[in-house]
Amino acid sequence: MDYAKTRYSDRLQTSYRCDMSAVLTTFALFKGAHNRSRRADWISMRIFLSIIRVVCLVTLPISLAVAQRLTSDEVRPPLEEIRSEVLNLQLDYGRLDPRMLEPLEQFSQQLIDAQFFNEALEVLDQAIQIVRFSEGLYSPSQFPFLIRRIETFGNQGNWVEARELIEHATWLLNRQENEINTSWLDSMLQLTDIHLWGVASDLLPLQSYHFRQAERLNSTAVRASKFALDPKDTRLPEFIYKQVLQEYLQSVAVEAGGKTSISLRRYSSRGLAHTRRDSRASSYFSGLYKLAEIYALFESQDQPDLEGMAMVEIYLGDWQVLFGNSEAAARAYARANQLLLDAGIDQLTINRVFAEPKLLPAFNFISSLEQALAGLDARDQPSPSVEDVSNFSFRQWSPQFPYSKAPVDYGADDSLEMDDEYAIFSFNLAGLEEGGRWHRGRFRKGVSSPRDLELLTINFREPVDRMELENSILNLNFRPKLEDGAPQSVNATLSYQFAGE
Repeated sequence: MDYAKTRYSDRLQTSYRCDMSAVLTTFALFKGAHNRSRRADWISMRIFLSIIRVVCLVTLPISLAVAQRLTSDEVRPPLEEIRSEVLNLQLDYGRLDPRMLEPLEQFSQQLIDAQFFNEALEVLDQAIQIVRFSEGLYSPSQFPFLIRRIETFGNQGNWVEARELIEHATWLLNRQENEINTSWLDSMLQLTDIHLWGVASDLLPLQSYHFRQAERLNSTAVRASKFALDPKDTRLPEFIYKQVLQEYLQSVAVEAGGKTSISLRRYSSRGLAHTRRDSRASSYFSGLYKLAEIYALFESQDQPDLEGMAMVEIYLGDWQVLFGNSEAAARAYARANQLLLDAGIDQLTINRVFAEPKLLPAFNFISSLEQALAGLDARDQPSPSVEDVSNFSFRQWSPQFPYSKAPVDYGADDSLEMDDEYAIFSFNLAGLEEGGRWHRGRFRKGVSSPRDLELLTINFREPVDRMELENSILNLNFRPKLEDGAPQSVNATLSYQFAGE
């Protein structure tokens, strides 16, 4: 961390020295002509202004050479227009003027959208320098630009630079002088999501590192938000629910086996580790505790939030499904239905919200039926049913975790296109029916998992292990369709894709 801090401070100071050296040099040229004739002075002034203009152009991260290189039919007109505007503003205001921040921010996003990542990194670096020059090296105003720069390195696949900048950003965010506000909390949670992105995108030996760092950052954000936010603030339950998700994701990694599993289970420097069963049980009870914590937030209000309590019961039912407890799941879903009725919501509306099964785990926390009706939890919702058949799409988080979808949107595109490789299956979801089977020498118990699996279409360029593919789908879990709080059977289809390269 000290290395990251020193490197970025040195980089900033070096940039300042280069800029000042260029200006002092040109000023010396102008001063040397001071004793010449008036015409010579006029010529010297023209030369001085010309050199200053050249210095500005040379120090631009969006130099004319870059602009010429990127000028092609593939570059959209808005990008060229913004590049020109930023260039003119920089000539008017100067490279480190705070008025450059907003146009640089907009320009960087345009470059990222157009996948001009190298130029975007330079633009973001300039924005960070402006903030540090005008507000100080540790200014919180730089956090959004640091996060976007990390995301850009990740989009490039340059996780070496991304990790270095993550360490630097983490050090800045953990400084005690920081004010706990919305910007700080957002930055902490964005870094958490980036680590979860890194689990699937960075080097395999670093998976446990990203898991651990995501856990620490999320825990820090939750502890801070308990003091900084009002107990009625809806963001606090969302932050805690992210911890619940991480408990599940780590349990998935533990079950997958390999070095990541051992690293997550290790509790001693001598290599001692918990068993998979003990580790899974720990994740299960930790998730229950955190869900109970969210429930207490809604229950302890002056007027208990019955809708919020009901939605926590829904997520509690989901948690029981994920860990194979069908009876506990049924009780939780029934309690949720009764709480919603007690809140004054009619049964038809409740049934409409839960009329379709949902692929688990649910990645977004919804605290009211109004939010659910508004479609805020539509990330994993199936497309509209045809003839009572629910349709799902699924793409692996990574080859190491074939039974889970990506918990974050970074680098993900879940849309199915004709040229993509996929397999389409039909199956039945029989409510909260329990099932079990042997796979790779281990007995796997499942609740609300696909039954009567049938392959409809397969489109892969390389040979696929059909048994492994089918086992990946049989290991999925779903929140069942609920009618009057009771699970119902449905028919479904699922389009399955492997993780991207």
